Amino acid sequence: MSIRNPNRQGLLPDGKRAPEIQGSWRRCIEEYKLEPGRDLRAPRLSESEIRYARDQLDSLLHSAEPVFDRLRYLGGNSGYCVLVTDASGIVLRDYIDSSRGRELADKGLSLGTVWSENLVGTNGLGTCLATGEALTVYADEHFGRELQRFTCSTAPLIAPDGDVIGALDISTYARGDKVGQGLALNLVCDTADQIEASMFRHAFARHHLLALVSSPVADPALSSALLAVNDAGWILGATSPALLLLGIAERALIVGQGLAALTGANLEDVHRAPVALPSAAGWLMRLAGHLPARNPVAASPAPTPRKPLDSPLYRVAGGDSRLQRNADICHRVMDRNISILLQGETGTGKEVWARAIHDSSARRDKPFVTLNCAAIPESLIESELFGYGAGTFTGGLKGGKTGKIEASNGGTLFLDEIGDMPLALQARLLRVLAEREITPLGQIKPVPVDLHVICATHRDLASIVEQGGFREDLYYRISGVRVALPALRERQDLHALIDLVLAGLPDGEAGEIDAQARRVLAEYHWPGNIRQLKNVLEFALCMSDGASIRLTDLPDEVFPPAPGERSAHTPSETSPMPPDRLVSLGARAPDSDERQRILSALQQHRWVVVRAAEALGISRSTLHRKIRKYGLADS
Repeated sequence: MSIRNPNRQGLLPDGKRAPEIQGSWRRCIEEYKLEPGRDLRAPRLSESEIRYARDQLDSLLHSAEPVFDRLRYLGGNSGYCVLVTDASGIVLRDYIDSSRGRELADKGLSLGTVWSENLVGTNGLGTCLATGEALTVYADEHFGRELQRFTCSTAPLIAPDGDVIGALDISTYARGDKVGQGLALNLVCDTADQIEASMFRHAFARHHLLALVSSPVADPALSSALLAVNDAGWILGATSPALLLLGIAERALIVGQGLAALTGANLEDVHRAPVALPSAAGWLMRLAGHLPARNPVAASPAPTPRKPLDSPLYRVAGGDSRLQRNADICHRVMDRNISILLQGETGTGKEVWARAIHDSSARRDKPFVTLNCAAIPESLIESELFGYGAGTFTGGLKGGKTGKIEASNGGTLFLDEIGDMPLALQARLLRVLAEREITPLGQIKPVPVDLHVICATHRDLASIVEQGGFREDLYYRISGVRVALPALRERQDLHALIDLVLAGLPDGEAGEIDAQARRVLAEYHWPGNIRQLKNVLEFALCMSDGASIRLTDLPDEVFPPAPGERSAHTPSETSPMPPDRLVSLGARAPDSDERQRILSALQQHRWVVVRAAEALGISRSTLHRKIRKYGLADS
């Protein structure tokens, strides 16, 4: 995604085509097979189609209404026609109250028309959406004859996550030359920046917002160059103007970075006073008046910590910036009947996340019903999902059975491992999602349901769709929002999560982990993710004979294999007995000379524990425990 920058357009003298215009004409001829110079009228949608599309766009743009109020004034008093489209090029807002604007609307620049480049050829809206660039299409630069009397200056509308969600266009009759349209292009870019900043402030309202400004006395509230930062100092997002000022071409290069690494200033510094940025990029300031109650700037050097958020989603997200961003997204959509697809490795907490979405939503007082599509035989999953009437099955419940869908009416249905749902059943589920009613097996009369579905899978559904194992239409129906849950080894808050899981275990609340054991846990790759972490900590608590978990209390699986040693995941078939740790639980060592054998092995291998353990035929963790047991550390 390119960054808006009207100066890059190179408004050229007559007789020359800017590169973006040349590229568009080439696409029109070679890809779209359009004929230049013909009338290419924009098609118009029906009222119901317009209404549906506008509802989708308004849910994103509602925070920018003050900016649109100014556009309404511009369109009504300047002779311009102001249009706003969604990402498909459908005009969903128009501000054309003046007589000239009405005349332009009569020519086709009106609500509900579709201006995608492949339908209408080179035009401001369609070409802007095709390239992601702000641009002016002037007079005969338009591909179709119908538009060649107009000049259109357009800029993309960019969501807080960097996606282009639409375009903003200012059109009028072409007069003079293209150079004279520079003011219109600057105006449309500036307005698009303001809209993006409004959406950005709303999306990251629960985080620290910082503004890039030209001087330390500037008003940060007027800046569209914004950064969002979490409590730990990780950058969660940036607006297009901020990327432009910092000289960064892609959001992926900044999101997830530490603020201090990027700017040379930490969050505490910025909260105290404006900070000069390197490379003359300006100054970084806290957005005035933002979060005064949650993060007041104290007179002491450090700001007062923010109170933890009440939402179950934010509590589950912890201190990981990606999960916090996921929580922001889910909060935006969870009460809008948009299906959510959770994707992540086994054990990453998909059901916990789904429950947190439910508990954070307006449906929290209604049922949360789960169905694991991989855990139920194919012959039973249909009756589990849809239920059945009385007498439908021999041996079935006498009065029939309520299915999971009907049981979740008004609440949330969580379909885990949706990728394992049989193809025949996928068609029925698709129909239920579309019609919002079910017909139990053996019944005729449909039952209406108020349904919100959250699905989860550890598989790559897109690949399964390509292979024909999952319906494409159902995939897009259940993936209105896709949320990727990071693996445990990728989480930025791993240490805090270890403590949180430990505190949630029986007798774990007062437990501690010493530095060596914590380092091993942090370096382990955790193929089983949070589920495996819980099992490891439960084992360590059982093994611990003191107030803290030590290195010798951890199971063998978390230690990397020594050179020549088999991994814990590929045990040798010739092992004569279970690991020594297990046979010695509560038992006396069978060899009364064990202390001396261990001491001799340690001395022989110069106290290199890995080699001594290998010579003794026991694990390193077992050897560490025996060293402590026999007091050999002081020998």
